Amino acid sequence: MTPKSGGRPWGPIRAENPAARKLAETLRRHVDDSGKTLAALAPEVHMGKAQTGVYLAGTVPKEAFIVALIRATVRPDLRQRREEEALALREQAMRPAPRTTPGAPVAGGPGAGYAVELAAAQARQIETYDRLTRALEQRAEVERAKNNSDKLVMVLLNMIHQLDRRVAGLVEERDQLLSRPRSEALEDAERKLARAEEQEQRARAELRRAEEKQRQAETLEARVTDELRRLTDELDRLRAGDIASPLDALPGSAEEDYGLGGRRPSADPVGDDIDAALARASAVNDEENTALNRLSSELDEPVAGVVQDNPPDNPEVLASRSVSAASPLPGVPDEGQEAVRALLRRSPAPDLFVRFLAEATRWENVQVHGIKRQNAKPGAPLDYSGYLRLRRQGSQFGGFAYAYAEHSSVNLRLHHTREQLDAIGATQARTLVTGPRAYRVSIDLTDETSLTQALHLAELAYTAT
Repeated sequence: MTPKSGGRPWGPIRAENPAARKLAETLRRHVDDSGKTLAALAPEVHMGKAQTGVYLAGTVPKEAFIVALIRATVRPDLRQRREEEALALREQAMRPAPRTTPGAPVAGGPGAGYAVELAAAQARQIETYDRLTRALEQRAEVERAKNNSDKLVMVLLNMIHQLDRRVAGLVEERDQLLSRPRSEALEDAERKLARAEEQEQRARAELRRAEEKQRQAETLEARVTDELRRLTDELDRLRAGDIASPLDALPGSAEEDYGLGGRRPSADPVGDDIDAALARASAVNDEENTALNRLSSELDEPVAGVVQDNPPDNPEVLASRSVSAASPLPGVPDEGQEAVRALLRRSPAPDLFVRFLAEATRWENVQVHGIKRQNAKPGAPLDYSGYLRLRRQGSQFGGFAYAYAEHSSVNLRLHHTREQLDAIGATQARTLVTGPRAYRVSIDLTDETSLTQALHLAELAYTAT
């Protein structure tokens, strides 16, 4: 049975006679029109999901099932008529008319047409099961990312509270020393105060990032849940009738780090401890950002892009090349220019990011993609407000690099270890421990060295795809 336009597919109908087949088609149409899943429908018809599927696959149901299904799927003003029609079909199915042509095949029986229909349904089952399996993996990844972000928010809130107290204490200490002649103690207090204030700003920035990851994870969680519900229902119809959190590694207290570790004494051990914790918090944010953006990309539809074809220049010329803020952003389609430029205004290294694009989009068959959101209307423009996807035309992979203009960072389709990165001179790249295993290398564009390393890594990823 072919579903209505936009509906989910059903498995083949295994009816004993034409009336039974017509009854199954009628009941399926009511289910389609109601928009309900078999799982949601089962308790309303007082029947298990499996038995509901058997009846909808062509087995003649009991009268009570027909009455309950129509009550659950048809609006009140049409129920009586639809119930009479369905019960009449059931009566015909229970007492089928004799065949008029000897040897004619039974409708829906084991003929060639049914065999083709069954094979097609089985192929759809396999494909749907594969998508359902990936959706379950995506849900686990989203849940892990959300849990990490939740923990990180709590850690950072506590850190900010402690920093507020530390700043207040250092302000009091400094003010007391101001009444005395200039001294080394006063200078030390002022240094610690400036450092604590800067750390508080960093902590608040990381908190904003973590809260954004929370919101993004919640949105993705809803999308994946909807996809799981849709795929589960689709599989039910087709079958009718037949890790440790990265936060665990956050530094402990100052006493744990400096008491027995044999480290060189510091003039500001508490500040050192806070710096280490902030560095780890930033790394967790980076990792979850990469994982969530990758999952978001997987849930988005494939898009078309712009092809650039010239071969790359020698990296040695990078230092002398810069793209004016007034120039078109290289490789970015006209519809995305304004959105990407807005992100670059918040970027820590916009010029380096633009130069990365300028080089990467010169490689043969490289496309720059925005994102077409899953619920976008036909003809809607692509979304460039999050990140860009660099893809080699004709490649079976989603992309060889994901470029984040707002953060001037690049996530690459590489799975190198720390030792492997060091061996090829990518000392400023970092390895990730979360997200899809194929995308485990990321690098921030901070200076000429990082730009050269980012392009070298991007070329490796490009070649591998």
